[in-house]
Amino acid sequence: MSLINITLIVYIVASIAYVIREIWMSSGTRWASLGLLILAFCFNLGLVIHRSIVAGHPPFSNLYESLVFYACCTSFVYIIFEFVYNFRVVGALASILAMLILFYATLQDDTIRPIMPALKSNWMLIHVITYMLGYAAFGISFVTSIIYLVIKPFTKKRKENAGNEGAEISPRNFDKLSYKIVAFGFPFLTLGMVTGAIWAKKAWGDYWSWDPKETWSLITWFAYLVYLHTPLVLPKMSVSKSKMSVVLSIWLLISFGIVNFTFMGLNYLPSAADSEHIYGSQ
Repeated sequence: MSLINITLIVYIVASIAYVIREIWMSSGTRWASLGLLILAFCFNLGLVIHRSIVAGHPPFSNLYESLVFYACCTSFVYIIFEFVYNFRVVGALASILAMLILFYATLQDDTIRPIMPALKSNWMLIHVITYMLGYAAFGISFVTSIIYLVIKPFTKKRKENAGNEGAEISPRNFDKLSYKIVAFGFPFLTLGMVTGAIWAKKAWGDYWSWDPKETWSLITWFAYLVYLHTPLVLPKMSVSKSKMSVVLSIWLLISFGIVNFTFMGLNYLPSAADSEHIYGSQ
């Protein structure tokens, strides 16, 4: 069995462990589920390192390699937030998200090909890593926004219970958590754009050329910029906190759709075929 298939299986087992953890709510199941996700991350990281060694360059030159690294970043970012915020239910969906990204990678062409001279740059390394960390954070915020929208209709407003267990399933908790995760990922997205512009200047002579990938990257950046500033604007428009939270959660779903279109959807557009940024053109 290949390493990528083993990694997929461990992600699935980790997802199941998180569901069991939510049922039993014990410290033992917490560490078991987290341990399985860390194991899946280590296997995923092994895939990244192995590909880098075999290919002889950082594994970001095509869609297959980038998806493998994206899945790795997704599990890594979630693990960080698990230690910081000690939440549970997000873990199952985060594991599934990383698994689906990795599964999608298995559907891509994994042939190793020589990379173009422009890709042989340290700026590419910084650019891709920062972007993927930002995308990973947005993926986790996508998960928390789904949970918020699902549990809100079934959760009546109640007084806080004395313990963390009741507080964790509060819709308001996930609303705040989504904002914190986006606030974590947005600087990485910004740094990715800046380093990408510097890299483009060195490789092609222009900081910005308005090709499809660059244009949609800017749209993605604005989408999350709007999200971060909306809580400051809507109260002045007499929008209640409850309605504002729903609007923000829906906006995160739309924004993550933009992320995926920018990252993968553009590959299938004929108008983007000549772009140096599109994996399908390499």
